[in-house]
Amino acid sequence: ARGRLGRRVVGQLGWRRVRRIGDVRAQHEFSEGGARGDHATFRVGSTPRLYDKNNGGWRDGDTVWTTVSCWRALAGNVKTSVHIGDPVVVIGKRRVNTWQDEGGEKREREFVDAITVCHDLARGTSVFRKTPRILERAEEPDQLSRMLDAAEQSTVTADETESASGGDVAA
Repeated sequence: ARGRLGRRVVGQLGWRRVRRIGDVRAQHEFSEGGARGDHATFRVGSTPRLYDKNNGGWRDGDTVWTTVSCWRALAGNVKTSVHIGDPVVVIGKRRVNTWQDEGGEKREREFVDAITVCHDLARGTSVFRKTPRILERAEEPDQLSRMLDAAEQSTVTADETESASGGDVAA
């Protein structure tokens, strides 16, 4: 599609979406509140399998590491749903930070500002639960507390997830 100035428009917000598929390789870091709301980050590693013609077999390629950044409701859902070893699909906006290390070598780190994070269902199963809608202005002060208590009681623990999946846990 073309914008009114004849420039190519990519995506709804004018930026190119990227997709990263891999495994969560480190526990997420979560912080509440702040100017932009809740925030969670975690690392995804993806190691491609490559066919080696010389050896006539498959081998692991270089692992690509991506830091995923999530905000607001997505951050809270990542906190309770995404764990080390989970295969995930991340869709978002790509950013790259570059710097020079002590030896003068150029370094870069890729970040994705996620708009969607989901389990890779080609590699396992998942159970979906809608998060309760939190009212911006509660009619009663206790109404929000009751909603949050109900949400906490409905969360599934890691032990319950293991027993529901037959004890198979990806590592």
